[in-house]
Amino acid sequence: MAFWTTLQIWVFMGLVVVGRVASDDNVQLSETLGGSHGTEFSDEASVVAGETISFITIRAGERVDGISLGVSAPTAQTFTHGGSGGTDNTLTLGTGEYITSMTAHWDKKDGHTRIFYLSFGTSAGNTVSGGTQTDSAGSVTAPDGFQLAGFYGRDRDEIDLLGAIWASTDTATAVPGTVVPAQGPSPSTPAPEDSSVTQNSVTQTDLSSSNWSALGSSSGPNATVDSTLGSSTDDGTLITSEPPSTTAPTSSGPATQLSQSFGGPHGDQFSDLALATSGQTITSLIIRAGGRVDGLTLQVSAPTAQTFTHGGTGGTENTLTLGTGEYITSMEAHWGQKDGHTRIFYLSFGTSAGNTVSGGTKTDESGSVTAPDGYQLGGFFGRDGDEIDLIGVVWTSIKVIGEGSSDSTSTTVSDSDIVLSDLYGGPHGVAFSDINSIKFEQVATSITIRTDKRVDAVTLQIGTPEEVTINHGGSGGTDKTLTLGAGEYITAMEAHWGKKDDHTRVFYLNFVTSAGNSISGGTQTEDKATATAPDGFQLAGFYGRAEAEVDQIGAIWTRISAKDLALTDLEESDSLTYGSRTIRNWVGPTIGEADDTACYRKSVAYNSTNICPLGYGKDGDDCIAQCPLSYPVSCSLECIPQNDDCALETLSKIGSVVAVALNAATAGVFGEVLAAYKTAKWAITCVANIITVIRGLIYYLRYRQTTAPEGDTAELLVVAYQTDVVVYDLPIAVCTCLAINNGDEIISTGENVLNLLTGTGALNTTDSTVDELQDLIDTNSSCGYELKHLTDKVVRSVNEIRNTTPGAIVDDIRVSVYKSSIVLNDIPAVTNYCMGELLYNKTITAAFETRDLLRKTFGVIIDQLIETGTTDMGESVAEDEYMLKVSNMGLVALSAIDPTGIAYMASQFVQPICGPTAYLGEIDDGRLYDALGLTTVDEAFEGSYGTWTKKGDGVVHLILESVDTEDVTVVIHSGGDKYAEVDVAAGDTVTWDATIPELQDKTMYIDRWRPGLLGLPGSGGGSLVLWIPRSSEGGHIEMHVRINVS
Repeated sequence: MAFWTTLQIWVFMGLVVVGRVASDDNVQLSETLGGSHGTEFSDEASVVAGETISFITIRAGERVDGISLGVSAPTAQTFTHGGSGGTDNTLTLGTGEYITSMTAHWDKKDGHTRIFYLSFGTSAGNTVSGGTQTDSAGSVTAPDGFQLAGFYGRDRDEIDLLGAIWASTDTATAVPGTVVPAQGPSPSTPAPEDSSVTQNSVTQTDLSSSNWSALGSSSGPNATVDSTLGSSTDDGTLITSEPPSTTAPTSSGPATQLSQSFGGPHGDQFSDLALATSGQTITSLIIRAGGRVDGLTLQVSAPTAQTFTHGGTGGTENTLTLGTGEYITSMEAHWGQKDGHTRIFYLSFGTSAGNTVSGGTKTDESGSVTAPDGYQLGGFFGRDGDEIDLIGVVWTSIKVIGEGSSDSTSTTVSDSDIVLSDLYGGPHGVAFSDINSIKFEQVATSITIRTDKRVDAVTLQIGTPEEVTINHGGSGGTDKTLTLGAGEYITAMEAHWGKKDDHTRVFYLNFVTSAGNSISGGTQTEDKATATAPDGFQLAGFYGRAEAEVDQIGAIWTRISAKDLALTDLEESDSLTYGSRTIRNWVGPTIGEADDTACYRKSVAYNSTNICPLGYGKDGDDCIAQCPLSYPVSCSLECIPQNDDCALETLSKIGSVVAVALNAATAGVFGEVLAAYKTAKWAITCVANIITVIRGLIYYLRYRQTTAPEGDTAELLVVAYQTDVVVYDLPIAVCTCLAINNGDEIISTGENVLNLLTGTGALNTTDSTVDELQDLIDTNSSCGYELKHLTDKVVRSVNEIRNTTPGAIVDDIRVSVYKSSIVLNDIPAVTNYCMGELLYNKTITAAFETRDLLRKTFGVIIDQLIETGTTDMGESVAEDEYMLKVSNMGLVALSAIDPTGIAYMASQFVQPICGPTAYLGEIDDGRLYDALGLTTVDEAFEGSYGTWTKKGDGVVHLILESVDTEDVTVVIHSGGDKYAEVDVAAGDTVTWDATIPELQDKTMYIDRWRPGLLGLPGSGGGSLVLWIPRSSEGGHIEMHVRINVS
């Protein structure tokens, strides 16, 4: 696609334009030039104003190997980055001479973007350079009164990415008008993409490092804002009339909120969120537009003078100058396709005084947002390049809101409470991780090592909050156990490793406790290392690779004082009438379970403004459901389960059709062929039987893909099925080909395979219907009361929307209802409230299943009310699911005695209709595994972890950490559609950011495949899935995506 070609030109060819300002007024960061590989570095913590730079050295050959900057005062130090190769080119600076410019050229080397050439210029006109010039180049210049004082970027043996750290040449003078963000960058915080900061000019700030709170999306009706006041000039500039006497409305909430966003996933990310504050005075807004919107500029005069500029410089300027007490309160956006990219074609902004400014060309696709009460437009977020690709509004409180007003007593989660040590050993065995089973407040009672010449296994025994045995490795070796005393915990792990049969194994382990006790076992080697817990941390589990022995091991340290969040923690809810507290609203473990091999994506029509309802995306002439958590992989008009592959799903259906077609051909031609040639019957029957076996092999491929067997036991199950197909079915097919009589006809079906692999008699069981909505409503519980009240409210609310807009088409009603408060807030809150009662007599899994069914039932009720104005109260839900399973079961059973194969083919096409995942509501704080349903299949992403907080900066921050031995491409999908690709070199750490509004209310699915035979997926891969929720308080996702050997 053209989009990915353009994105690769920007990202993989290496230009990452970054603008950031340090927390010190006298220190600023330039944009960065180069690529996203290597390890991050930064001199910022050591840079001060008034430095004396004595020399700069470039070490270069064909490319830039390294760079050194000598500082003689106020503290003598040398900043050195990169490797030691290349030839030194040194410039010694004179008294009062400063380095004021840097030029860089970059290109590809072995698939990585590297810095090929550097040149520095001084205030005295001197220069120094080194390397080879390329076609890709960029330069940065120090602001007035600043000099080069350090660097930041990425390096390894060479320089991959480089930015300048400018510092004031005067130790006493603060630069007026310099923009100060909420917090400065740190070496662990990656440079954000595509921004530049100059004095009083900002085009982007770092999303991942922002400390500011923000609310989630808020959308208004699709309506344009008409201008009734003011006058415009010939060039489209609009000058407001005398400002009205306006009293600013009072806001209730945080200083900033984020609107929903409009547009597409192209361009580079930007956000003004970190710099936008409450109490801002906006003086003007400029739209630069022609056929599309080229750029935007928002001028802020107080409390800090700054300018937010995004997009390119093309187009005609249309300016709105605001009067005293006037605020921008609405934005309308239109978007469409240009060269395969979604772009913003038109923007219109309205003010509290009724003035408007607009630019661009209107399209059929439009949307609008309106400021919450007491808020104004104070900045933007989105994606841009030479034009605006995606746009959302940062609403800021009109009144000043002080910081620190949030409730600090509530328990939340923090990514800093978990620290992983380095890994020791080799890339063999099966990947494992305890990350999603450990508890912060757990107490270890003992540790056991089973060793002989090498480490066979390691076992950590947990005593509280519940007894858990964490074990990895085999059963060989001799046990050694250390029992921990009260208050004693493990603080260090020493590991030795070496080769055995060309595999690197762990040969020796030694654990030391806080009381000075230790336990060890195995054989010491020359390759060794020690991992020590940070202060206040303890050993909570392990990660690594193991099978019969321990191949690789690392420690998982957790903060001793950290508190776990529990499902049963009480949370406030405004949607309840019977009390106001419910348990935590988490996604849970059951909503992502698939009960079929695929589902057909539900489709609905556009509304009158060509907008799809929440949970649907455009597909030609209609809207198609985004793939849900239970079937997160898009496959044309279908969605398939996690880790499945579209090619295999297609083969499965093709296989069933081919078998039927061949049998049909046999029936039609058989008589003529038999009359002419006796061998024809033999040939056709032979081919038909071989096709049946191939069909079984296709089923095996899909089973292996979706279950990803790991280790000896799981592999034996696979071998068992393989053996059945190859040793049993295939010989029978061959016997048929050889005209050998066979008394038993064997046909491989899905149920027989399931029976073989799991040991259950699926064909002999009956499914019990799940509780229906009416059953719970009829009970005397408070849950029943809440459900009855909610049901009445749903019926009343949907019918009110129908009645108040009698001329509206059904599709307009659907779009309005899907984004209403009753869908986004009330149904999730009330159904989650019932979880508290369900847990008294159901397991956690059964309680989640019932809650999910209640939400699905309300979805059916709402859809029925939208379509017809009446409802059967959800009775059809259980019946439809039951009939689907009965139909499919009957067809599969019938296929065993159906010589045509038509019944089997039909069974392949009997699938549920899936709508988008919906009615989950706002998710409460928690670790990703609990809160957002983080699930991994296969080894590629095993051990991935992270946190979700409802209150945050509106950012999804992924940290892709490779321990793989090969370079990989990680593919990120949103709602079933490919959204981004990220190249991660072996052993590298790469970050990827997006905003919550552009991904919210959708499934995020991440995969990484290596092609196998005929381009079909090989066994070396895996996938990760989780839900991206909306949040009225901004939200923040911090996820460590572990990339393992597999």
